[in-house]
Amino acid sequence: MSDPYEKFATYLLSSTSTSPPTSEALQVHINAIRTTVVPKPGVLSTIWPGILQVLAYPILTNETITSLVDEVVEPIIASGASTWEEIKRTVGDAETLLETAKADTNSKVKKAAIGFLSFYNFSDGEQKGLEIVQEIVGMITIENQPEGVITRVENIIDQFLTNYFAVRQTVIRSVLEIKKAGKNSATIISRVQELTLTILRHNTTGVDDIPSDLLNYAVTQDDILAELMTIQFYESLLDLYLPPTIFFITKPTYLEIANICKSSSATNLERSAASRTLGRLSRSREDVFSEIDSSLGVVKNLTLRDEIDRTMLALVPGKYIATVNPQLIRNFPVSTASLVDILINWCHSKEALDLLLLDTPKLTKLPVPELLRVGKALAESYHGKKVLVSLPGVMEVLLTRRERMGYRIMRLRGDIVDTLAESDSETLGLYWYERVREEKVRGHWGREENVDPKVDIMDRAA
Repeated sequence: MSDPYEKFATYLLSSTSTSPPTSEALQVHINAIRTTVVPKPGVLSTIWPGILQVLAYPILTNETITSLVDEVVEPIIASGASTWEEIKRTVGDAETLLETAKADTNSKVKKAAIGFLSFYNFSDGEQKGLEIVQEIVGMITIENQPEGVITRVENIIDQFLTNYFAVRQTVIRSVLEIKKAGKNSATIISRVQELTLTILRHNTTGVDDIPSDLLNYAVTQDDILAELMTIQFYESLLDLYLPPTIFFITKPTYLEIANICKSSSATNLERSAASRTLGRLSRSREDVFSEIDSSLGVVKNLTLRDEIDRTMLALVPGKYIATVNPQLIRNFPVSTASLVDILINWCHSKEALDLLLLDTPKLTKLPVPELLRVGKALAESYHGKKVLVSLPGVMEVLLTRRERMGYRIMRLRGDIVDTLAESDSETLGLYWYERVREEKVRGHWGREENVDPKVDIMDRAA
């Protein structure tokens, strides 16, 4: 009998409650096991009955339990030598292990029980497997978990995320309950971020395979994971899904991102990250573009409905509109250069963008060279499309600088809409009028006007 596990098992089984193992003898066997490179398959069946017998002794100290679990049981779990079938025969089925994990007051025993569950292979059916996973993940939300248990739970979550695509939705829904349970520590929130990103990374067949409502729930619910929405996390999401497009971020809006960086605890690094994020999100269809209902002419995207003057939106039915949120630019501590970069990023999103609304007084403060950069980008990217400047103040600035910029500015119906066009082309204005609704356009102040799309645009520019 040369195997150290077999020797140890014999020693444990020979002990009694009145004559338990001595610390010295236990250490000799544990040292022998520690030198074993890899536990043999089936070793759990050999050692577990003796461990159970010893654990039942009331005089056993926590130090002894720690040694048995850390030095004997853990290596068996870590080695993968056991199979789920062996664990069920030897240790107990999933329900038994779950009860041990949830009820036992000794952290080492709880940790071992959760570790054994990491071998669960859905042999009892997928539904039962999902229930097991949800129970395991739910353990994070239990108050006053002993030290080390949370780490083991997180490890098993990673195991299931890596190997079982079917459980990822269950895992993420369960993990999101952490916030509800009051687990607001930075460590837990950081871990939720990592798990969310892990789930998305492992989704190798496309975002559509994970329901959009689940993704939105994972990354947008203010009442569940407010702390999750950090600029760094957004950048991680962008790294995963750009290019080409982020499909699932519908909240928070630009203003909400700005508010994150306005907090007194925001660092310069966070502010810089927010600026980059705004620029990159400007390429995102869901967050930047609002679909205009072809019949009602209203914004479907609720995150923008209150932020855009609706009188400016009944313009191009069935198309997409982007807006520079005036409240954002007013409140967000973004540099002028960053603002210009954001605008130019929008300009380069020409595949999906049909209309750009520049609606911010801050544009009036742009230096001429920066305004020129924006103008050039607009002209290069929007030939034959529409660029609208809705504020008269912006219009006046552009008018005073039009010679230096090299662009002709046309004012349409007073201060309703101002259009920036290339100096050698009337295409922009004509294209704009040909695509509005044929009968009516709602004015800036809510009035309706009859518009003849065939009328020369220059007749209205005076």
